Amino acid sequence: MKHLPFRYPLLLLSISLLCWSCNNKLSRTLFKPATPHERYAEQLKNAGLKESALYRSWMESAARSINQPTTISVPYAEKGYFASELPEAVGLVFEARQGEQLQVNLSFQSADSVRLFMDLFEVPADTTTGPKHLVSAKDGDSSLSYAIDIDGRFLLRLQPELLARVSYDLQLTAGPSLEHPVAKGTKNSIESFWGVARDAGQRKHEGLDIFAARSTPAVAAAKGVISRVGTNNLGGKVVFLRPEGRSINLYYAHLDSQLVVSGQPVEIGDTIGLIGNTGNAMTTPPHLHFGIYTNTGAVDPLPFIRPGKSTPAKILANTNRLGEMMRLNSNQAAGLKHTPVRIEAATQNGYRVVLPNRQKTFVLQQGLQPVVTAIRTLKLDSASVVYAAPHPMAAQLKPGPVATRVKVIGEYEGYYFIEQEKSRGWIAGDGLN
Repeated sequence: MKHLPFRYPLLLLSISLLCWSCNNKLSRTLFKPATPHERYAEQLKNAGLKESALYRSWMESAARSINQPTTISVPYAEKGYFASELPEAVGLVFEARQGEQLQVNLSFQSADSVRLFMDLFEVPADTTTGPKHLVSAKDGDSSLSYAIDIDGRFLLRLQPELLARVSYDLQLTAGPSLEHPVAKGTKNSIESFWGVARDAGQRKHEGLDIFAARSTPAVAAAKGVISRVGTNNLGGKVVFLRPEGRSINLYYAHLDSQLVVSGQPVEIGDTIGLIGNTGNAMTTPPHLHFGIYTNTGAVDPLPFIRPGKSTPAKILANTNRLGEMMRLNSNQAAGLKHTPVRIEAATQNGYRVVLPNRQKTFVLQQGLQPVVTAIRTLKLDSASVVYAAPHPMAAQLKPGPVATRVKVIGEYEGYYFIEQEKSRGWIAGDGLN
C-alpha cells in the first residue's frame, strides 16, 4: 500500500475540522464550554426525562423567557418567587451602553439545596437571529459581571432546576468599566464632551477634556500595557494605554510630561504623565484630552468613566404576596379585568404577574385584589367540562355535583375560573346556564 505524504493527512484533518465547525451544536461542544444551564439540561436527558412532560415544560419555559422577556431599565431590583409545581423562568431585557460594566447580584433562599441558573445574552437588532449567549454565572456563584463592548439590548435569564421552590432577590446595576484617568483627590472637571464641534465645525471632538491644575497626575484607568508614547501636532505629548483583556486603546493627550515608556506594564492608578496644554491646546488652560479607540474608530469615553447606575428604586410593593394568585380589578393591563394572575415578582410599586396563558405583564399594586369574593354565581350541570387551564386541550378535572351552583372568581378569554368545594378550575363560557 502506498502511503500518503505526511502533509496530506494534515490537510484532510484540517478539512474535516472545518466541516465539523459548520455544525453549530458540535462547534459549541468543541470550542465553547457548555453553560451550567446546558449541562443541567443534558443531565435531565441522560436521566431519561427527555420525553417527560416535566422536562418539556422546563425547556419551554427557558425558551419563553427569551422569546417573551419583560422590558426593564437599569438600575433594577426585584424580589421574586419560583413555585415547585410549575417550571418557570424569568427573562429581563434592557438597554446598556458601550463602556458600562454590568453587575448582576442574586441571593436566594430554599429549604433544599438547589441551583438557580443565571445567563446573560446579547439581543441582536436583526429579529430573525436569536440572542447570543455572552456569559453565565458559574455553579455556586450568585453574581456575574460583564463589560459592555457595544451599545445594544441585553437579556438576563433566571431559571431554577426542576421541582425547586425558591425565593430570590435580584439587583442589576451598571457602573463605569474604567477608573477615572485623573488622580483621585485632585480637583478636576469635564468641561468639553464627545461630539462638540472643533475648527469651526470642520471636525468633532473625539474625547473628553478634563480640566485640572498643571502637573496634576494623569493615571492609568485600567491595568494594561503602554502601547505607545509620542508627540503629534494636535495632542502634543501623548500616551496610549492598552487595557488588559480589552480591544480598546486609551489615549492621553496634551500632557506636560510623559512618565512611562512603550511596553511598560501599569496598574490602575499608576501615574503615566502630568497634565498640561501641549499640542494645539497651548492657548487653553491645562487639561487632559482623554479618548478611547476601538477597531472601528473613536467612541464616547463618558460611559466608561462616569458614575454608575448603582441605586435601584426601592421595592414598595407588599412582598408577602409572592406566589399568590390574585385578580386584576381594573383594565390597566389591556382589558384583562377579573383575570386571575400569579404574582411572580415584586418591583418598585407593583408586580410582575403571570397570566393564564403563561405570558407576563407588570401590574401596579393597587390593580390587584384577593381571589376570595365571587364575581357572580352560575349553574354547573353534568354536561359541563371543567379544565385545568382556559383552553379546550387542557386536562379535564372532575366535575362537581350535578346541577350545583358555583362561584365564578375570575374570567379570561371566554372562560370562567370557578370554585367548588375548595377546588378550582376553568369552564368555557358557552357551556354555562
